[in-house]
Amino acid sequence: MTDTRLLFDIERAEGCRLVGYPDGGGVPTVGYGHTGPEVYVGMTITQTQAISMLSADIDEAAAQAQTLPEWSALDTDCRRNALIECIFNLGEGHWKAEFPKTRAAIQAQDWSAAYSNLLNSPQWVRQVGAGRVNRLAMYFRDGWYPAST
Repeated sequence: MTDTRLLFDIERAEGCRLVGYPDGGGVPTVGYGHTGPEVYVGMTITQTQAISMLSADIDEAAAQAQTLPEWSALDTDCRRNALIECIFNLGEGHWKAEFPKTRAAIQAQDWSAAYSNLLNSPQWVRQVGAGRVNRLAMYFRDGWYPAST
């Protein structure tokens, strides 16, 4: 079962588009950031399909996150959800390849370094926006959700 805060954060960050479009990297995307071989620009889905795709995508990202060595170091739901959202957004391969310093900092529970290293990705910041990257970095650093969001 998907954590309601994780669902809220991903829905808010992704938005929902019921007609397929190229994302910031040119990847065909539909719904709440859903990609895959079946997705094409111009594809039309329903809101119900978008929610179903989102749920499956979050489940897949969570399953992948739980196999990573850094998973066992995550000591709060907030930090676990941050990793799941990173995998959801980037994919496991990009997470592993592009964030080795962040991953090492998480494994060491050096939350300040995890924060700094996650922010040190200009390409990802350009693609998804500084607000989302900053939010996820703060989740890793602080380990809790701010009261105002």
